[in-house]
Amino acid sequence: MIRKVLILASALVLTASLSQASSSEEYFPADTPFWVDCSLGFRATDCVESVEFSDPASERKDANGQLDYSSIVWKKTTPVVNPKFVYKQTTYDMNSFSGGDTCEGIPPNASGKSVYLHDACYTASGLLADGKDLVFRLMISANGPFFYIYQWVDKGEKRTWNRDDGWEAKTVPDGSTWRIALRSNSVAKNTGTITSNMKNPLVTFGKSSDGTSLTYIQGTVFPNQWQCLAPGQTRDPSTDRSQSCKHPESYAETASTGFSIDLMPYVFQFEKLKGYAAGGIFVSGPTGHLGQVQYNQEEGAIVVPMSGPHFLFDRKTLNKGWMEVSIKGDVIRKAFNLEPSLAGQIARVEISYEEGKSDVATYNSRYLKELDVFEIRAYNFGFSAPTVTLRMPPVKKSSSASSGGGKPSSATSRKVSITCVKGKVTKIVTGTSPKCPKGYSKR
Repeated sequence: MIRKVLILASALVLTASLSQASSSEEYFPADTPFWVDCSLGFRATDCVESVEFSDPASERKDANGQLDYSSIVWKKTTPVVNPKFVYKQTTYDMNSFSGGDTCEGIPPNASGKSVYLHDACYTASGLLADGKDLVFRLMISANGPFFYIYQWVDKGEKRTWNRDDGWEAKTVPDGSTWRIALRSNSVAKNTGTITSNMKNPLVTFGKSSDGTSLTYIQGTVFPNQWQCLAPGQTRDPSTDRSQSCKHPESYAETASTGFSIDLMPYVFQFEKLKGYAAGGIFVSGPTGHLGQVQYNQEEGAIVVPMSGPHFLFDRKTLNKGWMEVSIKGDVIRKAFNLEPSLAGQIARVEISYEEGKSDVATYNSRYLKELDVFEIRAYNFGFSAPTVTLRMPPVKKSSSASSGGGKPSSATSRKVSITCVKGKVTKIVTGTSPKCPKGYSKR
């Protein structure tokens, strides 16, 4: 494992956007607003095959929380059909709601929309600290190239987080590991990049008994507090809360309760990866849905804009960020011209802030030969709106790297740091032969 000091960089200009209008093609088709569980008999494909949780007693994690995937013992959750759910029905009369029943559905908002009954309620038996069951529902939907998976917890760990409107959070236990399997040829074919709020992110693929493709997405969930309010500000979903994050005393407005996962094909700036391994780039962070992840093939850069509050709900505890990236070996070899076992010697992480302030954090990496996956993880950086960049400058394969005879990824060359300045912005660059970026001078 490699441990390094984070490089502090100046703000980067985002050059592309994932919010472009997509073509009319639907990459992830379904008959209903939300995908349903396969076992309930509504659909035999394009449905949820299973949701599993790991037995905490079996897991092995290192001091940084990195999970030994071979230690996982999966336990299946049990879905129970909601008798009020009607397949393909998209609207319901309010008489269908009895007033807050667990896993019942989504009541209408102020405009009278978003009335929906969930197909099922899932139970994770004995997962809670007191031995009781955790109960949740799933919201899984697609829109053009975007596919969203969200776990909403109805009976879980009760949090003592303080919010001024009295909201009480029920969440998955800290550090619980989950895996959702989707039975769908379209998902397996079209999954390119993935973002989530889960640590230890990993995606794998398989086949069901009838030959349909299965996509397994897993990770470890730490419920987080995110979005921003500034002192004196009221909650208004229509406002741009990213601006509130820039306030030096901004604090958390809401929190996640379970896992949140977004899938996207290799489109827009990821178009150059089309034809590469499915699920080739998996990026996770603590701020709910991450910003518009960018990929620059020429520079070998994956750019992750984040936005979050300076403080948690209590307005006292500093909010500390993290980012974890899992990249398939096929993508490392083709897109970065690099043997993945050597990626730990080349890769570096940069944290940039609009205000030019500096912060201290660490990052580490590992290559998992048995999975052919390279992982890199950055920790302990602050908010309000950092941009986190993973850089692996493309290099020509040497004969030793091509033959797999290079040094293992845990070996490192001696690195030095230099300080670069540009106006009021200071950047620390670390490497074997560090150089200041264009426009910066060495101090």
